[in-house]
Amino acid sequence: MLDHATRVGRPPRRISRFLAEARLGWVDARLMVTMPGRERALRLVAVVLFGQRASYIVPALVGMDGAADRYHSPALNTALMLTAVLWNVALGVAVWRRGWFSYPHVAVDVGIVCALLVVVNMNIRSGYELSAANWAGKFALGSAALVGAVLTLPRLLAVLGVLVLTAVVAASVQIGGLPPLESGFVNHINSSIWFALVLHFARRFLCAQASAVDEATQRRLAAETATAAGEARFAERLDHYRRLHDTALATLTAIARGGLDHRAEEVRRRCGREADYIRGLVTEDRAEVVNTLGTSIAEVAADATALGLRVHLRSGTVPTQPPRHVVRAICDATREALNNVARHAGTGEAWLTVEWHDGVLAVRVVDRGVGFDADADADTAGTGGFGLRRSIAERMAEVGGDLHLFSEPGHGTSVELFWPASPSSEVAER
Repeated sequence: MLDHATRVGRPPRRISRFLAEARLGWVDARLMVTMPGRERALRLVAVVLFGQRASYIVPALVGMDGAADRYHSPALNTALMLTAVLWNVALGVAVWRRGWFSYPHVAVDVGIVCALLVVVNMNIRSGYELSAANWAGKFALGSAALVGAVLTLPRLLAVLGVLVLTAVVAASVQIGGLPPLESGFVNHINSSIWFALVLHFARRFLCAQASAVDEATQRRLAAETATAAGEARFAERLDHYRRLHDTALATLTAIARGGLDHRAEEVRRRCGREADYIRGLVTEDRAEVVNTLGTSIAEVAADATALGLRVHLRSGTVPTQPPRHVVRAICDATREALNNVARHAGTGEAWLTVEWHDGVLAVRVVDRGVGFDADADADTAGTGGFGLRRSIAERMAEVGGDLHLFSEPGHGTSVELFWPASPSSEVAER
């Protein structure tokens, strides 16, 4: 018999843990699309910053053995290089989990770089102060770019001044005076200043543009949702009008024209049946009205706002309209996932996406909330209020669908609903 993890479509635990980090982090491009534009812009800038740092670290590591004779203590130089590498790895892991740099990250980075500028200059032999062996200057370029990307302009100028002053003093002490203007040291200082300013304004521009695009998208989605809802209501009213025209209105018109005797028993029975029919139209469950999947999902997202939850909806093209019972199951499962976000995630935002790929309909609900240990809760569905596996998985299983659930404490939750639109997956409507 398949275990519970297999039944809900979850991979083995170690793979699941990695996928949870990847999907809620940086790897899954589909999730990146669902993120707010500002967050996508910041992650792009972070990738650029780490790419720049890698371009400095790799050459320094490769050329470290050949330049050993240029240092008073090659062992100290190796230790300093190892410190720089380990810090960049730790910084990368922190940003991977957090999504962006914090002020403490910047403070530690600047402190380490200033210390490297001083100690590397003290350790380098005379005559090599302005050569490539003085690798700390390149690391200062990366720190200057980070300062420019994260800090406000006044703080940027202040911290950049500290970096430049430290570099100038450290080099001047070693060579016994200010570095010549034509030296590579001056080029490093010039590059540091411009890297900081370029990254500062690039980050501001990208975030502003991303926010503007998000606002325009939300307005468009709101307008499309309102239009779709209006069209659905019009179609519903038109259907009611046609049914009334063919029943009660036809009977009343015939009586008014004298074609039927309202006192006749047969006419009275007919009027009774049509009265029941009209009563049924009035009390008809709106959930049974055939709506498109896009309209139904939009209504679910709109309902979630009543719970104080802001839902970022992204809906792609769905070429095949699922059967009504499938739409109902998917919408109920999505509503339950959003309810869980509002009740347990500790965040006021969620991202809802609808996609169609290779004949499979995928609906994802992602939050960046407190998360939970998906492995620990695998056999205790409903523990701590997370009844995701039982309530949602059963809904999807009834229509031939599947649930994939990824979560980890402190890193949010991703609920993925899949329904394959193939003849073998369709079940009879209940």
